[in-house]
Amino acid sequence: MQWSTLLATAVGTVLGVVATLVADHARWRRERSERDRDALRTAFTEYLAALSVARDAFSRAAPSPEHVGKGHVALGEHGVYAAQQHLELVAEPTLVDKARHATLAVLDFYDVVVAGHDWDSREYVRTWRSARQSRTALIEEMRTALQRT
Repeated sequence: MQWSTLLATAVGTVLGVVATLVADHARWRRERSERDRDALRTAFTEYLAALSVARDAFSRAAPSPEHVGKGHVALGEHGVYAAQQHLELVAEPTLVDKARHATLAVLDFYDVVVAGHDWDSREYVRTWRSARQSRTALIEEMRTALQRT
């Protein structure tokens, strides 16, 4: 047998193995990226849903001055903190900061409602808008994060 035939066979085999490894690695990276994107999307959806449910419930809360400053308990009951902790595990720090800001804006809104401010008062409208703007900024950051993933 000639050396050139053996060498050509060996080189062909090595190239075939390398090509297969490169293709498998590319497939693995693509699948991992999809899993990461799905995990982010799930965490984002759970957090936004919990925050929205809490905000909507707070808008219907009865005035109760003794509950001012205790919105963190109500947020916990609506699952906001659990969803936020999940978000902290999978999201980038800038996004987590925006989520905290949105949570604080909803807490401020809670305090205004239980303090007895009516829906048409300046304070109510200001905190409602602040909560909405914080949520909007957070959603934009979430969209950007999903595009990067």
